[in-house]
Amino acid sequence: MIETAVIAEAFLNVLSPYTLFFLFLGVLIGILAGILPGINGAIGISLILPFTFGMDPAVALIMMLGLWGGQNFGGGVTAALVHTPGAASGAATLFDGYPLAQKGQAGKALGVICIASSVGWFLSTIMLALIAVPLAAFALRFSAPEYFAVGIFGLSMVASMATKNIFKGAIATLFGLLIVTIGTDPFSGLPRFAFGRFELMDGINFLIVMIGVFAIAEVLHQAQKPTVHEEVRRFSRELPSWAEVRALLPTMVRSAGIGMLVGTAPGAGGSIAAFIAYNEAKRFSKTPEAFGTGALEGIAAPEAANNATEGGAMVPLLALGVPGSGAAAVILAAMILYGLRPGPRIFTDEPVLVYSLFFGLALGAVALLILGLLLTPYLAMLMRIPKPYLITGVTGLSFMAAMAITGLMFDVRLVLLFGIIGYIMRRYDFPPAPMILALVLGFMIETSMRRALIMSDGDWSIFVTRPISGTILALAVLSFLYPILRKIVSSARQGGA
Repeated sequence: MIETAVIAEAFLNVLSPYTLFFLFLGVLIGILAGILPGINGAIGISLILPFTFGMDPAVALIMMLGLWGGQNFGGGVTAALVHTPGAASGAATLFDGYPLAQKGQAGKALGVICIASSVGWFLSTIMLALIAVPLAAFALRFSAPEYFAVGIFGLSMVASMATKNIFKGAIATLFGLLIVTIGTDPFSGLPRFAFGRFELMDGINFLIVMIGVFAIAEVLHQAQKPTVHEEVRRFSRELPSWAEVRALLPTMVRSAGIGMLVGTAPGAGGSIAAFIAYNEAKRFSKTPEAFGTGALEGIAAPEAANNATEGGAMVPLLALGVPGSGAAAVILAAMILYGLRPGPRIFTDEPVLVYSLFFGLALGAVALLILGLLLTPYLAMLMRIPKPYLITGVTGLSFMAAMAITGLMFDVRLVLLFGIIGYIMRRYDFPPAPMILALVLGFMIETSMRRALIMSDGDWSIFVTRPISGTILALAVLSFLYPILRKIVSSARQGGA
């Protein structure tokens, strides 16, 4: 009876006009923040945090959660329209969102991004409310060997991403892993591959490489194309049909589950979930060859997954007091500032607050759907900007984003360097996706491997003798071999025919 009263009180609190206003405001700010390159969820929440002092903690936290979800959608918008992810979580959306927009279907691309983001967000909230404590208990069983296995499982996607040439995909992956080693050794604290530059002591920021390889490389590519003005003006603001959305629902549900599970792993984040979901969508697709050319499944999967990580990251945050991502860490800091102590006791000490967050997250998905669909026709009009102005604007935004990350002119030069590298890779058919994947997973793989070897006194068998890590590594091997074997079998059938 008491629980019913608590749930009813929380529901009424969230439905109040005051709370709904700040929820919608948070989502809107998040969309705008996600569109701006270099502004991630953690930065956006940090910027609004000072303005929430004096507000009811539940309302302030719901506003922050709304910003977090809106930012993921905004990152997908720029990924589809200008080949530049506004947030790292939008990286996988580049592969099919941008080709579809270039075909003149910008409205459909943004519509799928909005709907998939909302579905992933809503489903992860339901799963969070139902299995928060059991899922948190399972995540506690993960240690260094398991996180290493998860990272290797992620790298196994290279076989699917490098469809044209697995050898070039492997080279791109190794290049990405090499970039990760630049900076300070996480265990000894000594510099490595910094070449005497203090700017490289903290390593090369992931977004620096992303902006260069995708945005600047695209600028260089478009600059040499003739008659670009007519290409840009032909676009449609038409949203996806109900039949198309219904066909994508299985992909969205599966990707939301992936995002939820990945989100529970501290440090994993939306970008890792998006890549895993993209790979699984391609694996289950009846037309995997369409991926990379504007497949709707290739857009829906990463967007549903990266938004679902929000619910996943809230599991260790609420149940254990451990943030699952950078944005969750800022929310944890905010909760402590408000006098709240996340952990197992918060479910009994602050039940109204917990249920308010659950309802706020669910309504946040609805707010994103409403605002996203209303804004989509106007956001699609970015495609009407003449290409010379768009190129100039993207270049300026890219350099501004690089400066915003660290405030160093050195990073602007790095963006230009990686832009040239990205252009060369594109010209010689080296896929950038495996390199980006290695950048995302490299640090987790290295640190987890070294921690596991410290645990086992240098015994490598720890990775296969532990049931969870051994199972994940076996799945990684199968994941790597499956696309190769499928291609061999397909070639043999064609040869026999």
